[in-house]
Amino acid sequence: MKSAYILASLILLASCGGSPAPASSINPDTASSNVVLPVYPSERKTVKKEPIAIYTEKIKNPLNDWRFQVKILETPQTFRFLLNMEYEEMNEQDTLKIPNLGFEPKLEIRKGEEQHSCIIGFIDNKNQFREYKKVIATNNRLRVITLKRYGVYYK
Repeated sequence: MKSAYILASLILLASCGGSPAPASSINPDTASSNVVLPVYPSERKTVKKEPIAIYTEKIKNPLNDWRFQVKILETPQTFRFLLNMEYEEMNEQDTLKIPNLGFEPKLEIRKGEEQHSCIIGFIDNKNQFREYKKVIATNNRLRVITLKRYGVYYK
């Protein structure tokens, strides 16, 4: 039994030590279609103290000055943001992670279709708004809903 274990270990060890494929074996069609994104620093040199995006909607209430409000704040990490949400007397925080597209992210908050809702998104490299998350206040609850998922594919 011990000799079978040693033999299996030697075969495994020999199979792991292969050399990398020669450059001539790379398919030029797939190699030329690779997109190389510029490297953007993952840390910010300075963090803004004021929000970079705000959405505010006044709540109709004759007795209180309540609002539905969402603020996005920078963190030391370039692609992570702090999300401050307010609805009536509720105050919540969450983190927001944006994909690294090779440039500094530009975030926007737009009005949602439902009452007391907004859409958080970012501007892509073609200057188009990409919906990402929805913040909504319903039934005395604040919720963050992922609308779409984004990522960068590296080969």
